[in-house]
Amino acid sequence: MQSEKKSEKTTPLGYIELPSGPKAIYPMNDIFLNYTFENSDHWEALRLLVNLLIEAYKKLNPDTQLGPVTGSIEVKTQYRYLLSDGKTTRDQDIKMIADEMAATFIEFQNRASTNPPIPIRSVEYFGLGIGHSKGNTANQIWLLAEDVNAVLLGKAFSRYVLKDEVTGYKHPTSSGILYVSLEKLPQEESPVGELAAFLLGKVSVPGDQDVMKVADAVNTSFKNFKLDKEVVSVLSFQERWLEEGKAEGKAEGKAEGLAIGADRLAELIRSGLSLDEALSKIKESIGMLAEA
Repeated sequence: MQSEKKSEKTTPLGYIELPSGPKAIYPMNDIFLNYTFENSDHWEALRLLVNLLIEAYKKLNPDTQLGPVTGSIEVKTQYRYLLSDGKTTRDQDIKMIADEMAATFIEFQNRASTNPPIPIRSVEYFGLGIGHSKGNTANQIWLLAEDVNAVLLGKAFSRYVLKDEVTGYKHPTSSGILYVSLEKLPQEESPVGELAAFLLGKVSVPGDQDVMKVADAVNTSFKNFKLDKEVVSVLSFQERWLEEGKAEGKAEGKAEGLAIGADRLAELIRSGLSLDEALSKIKESIGMLAEA
């Protein structure tokens, strides 16, 4: 997850007053999403968001094995995969666990350009999700604020599953990766079009009742978010890190990598690590990249 996409034609949820000045917060802001959906009061809004996307995809492909999330749910934000070495981890934005232990992993992506690239990163997370599922369904849904043509192929939805390439027979596991173009969906008049427009900050008051329920939960969460002192502290540190990264990046041609580092630092702090622990992890990652 990266910092929110900016546009002259978008309207933020509001502003957070930081020492450096006011910061606009959009629905896809990484720290805000984590703050919102770690609160069980907003889990049903998240389920509704996911099911709106799934139902829209099912209209395009009625034969899909992907179905809506039903039954009781539990949500974990910044879900951490522990890799085989017992030390390295990968964090995914959201894991929603439903009845019968079926899992839906949700990733919010603000930039098309990431390191590693989204087609590689999403498959790595897909494999990790299946590996940790103990035979249960483990679907991935990736919401892309910027199109990634390598996986979307110019479409609003693309879903990839395992199957025999000769016969087309699908693998017994029904898990798959659903990519969603938040850029293309607002071009159509539909609930998911409004939902995508809201997530991108292009619509403040949706007309569809279900989308309005999602918007109400997001706006309610923001009222608390802007008053949270910890939020101000984390955002302030993220801003400072980002500005220092930009300054260093201009000299060394690494601005994008440093910006991603700032986002990663904020995620680590929000996941429960202390500032020193988060910085240590960032330095460890930089060291690994330098050795690569």
